[in-house]
Amino acid sequence: MAYLNTLSDLAVASGGSGTEPTVTAAALPEPTPSRAPYFRWREQWCVGIEALDRDRRALASILNHIALRFGDPTRGPADAANADPIASQRHSHAPSALCYWLDALRERAKEHFAREEALMRAAHYPDLAEHAGEHALMLAEYTVLVRGIAARGEERLRMEDLEALKQWFMGHVLDTDKRLGRYLRQNGIGTLRPRGHATADVADAA
Repeated sequence: MAYLNTLSDLAVASGGSGTEPTVTAAALPEPTPSRAPYFRWREQWCVGIEALDRDRRALASILNHIALRFGDPTRGPADAANADPIASQRHSHAPSALCYWLDALRERAKEHFAREEALMRAAHYPDLAEHAGEHALMLAEYTVLVRGIAARGEERLRMEDLEALKQWFMGHVLDTDKRLGRYLRQNGIGTLRPRGHATADVADAA
C-alpha cells in the first residue's frame, strides 16, 4: 500500500517486525471503501529540517491510515448503550489491529520527539525544557486517549476519537514545531539527512 512507502522505517520505530498481529475475523474491521484522505499533509507545515519533516509526514500518514481503516463517523457515545457486552469483552481480549496502529503512532511520535530534543540540545535551544515538557504532556494525553479507546473493546473509532487524534497532532505541528524550525535554521542547522536515530542527525549538525 502507498502509505508504507512513507513509513519505510516503521518496523524500527515501533520496535517490532512491521507486521500486524494475527487477529480473529470478528476483530477485524470491515473493508474500508476507497475515499478521500481524512487527514492530508500540507507542505506549508514543514519546518525546513528534512529529518523532522520526514518524521511529521510519517506521523500524518499513520494517522490518516488509522482514520480511513478504523474510523466510523456514524458511531457516537450513544452506540455504546446498544453494544453487545459479550462481543465487546471478546474483542477486548483479542489481538487488535487497531491497537497495533495506535501503538505504532505513539512509538513514531516518541522517536520524533527524541530527535527534536537532541537537535535542541545541539543548538542550545533556549526553550528546550518547555518544549520537552510539551512532548511529555502530549505522550501522557495520548496514553489516556488510547486507554479510553481500548477500554471499549471496539475495532472502530468514533468521530470524537478521530477529532481528538487530529487535534493532538495539529497542536504540536502548527505551533511549537514552527518556532523550533525557525530557531534551528537561524542557528545553522538546515537540511539534515533523515536517519534512524536522533544522535546521527546531531552529528551531521555539529
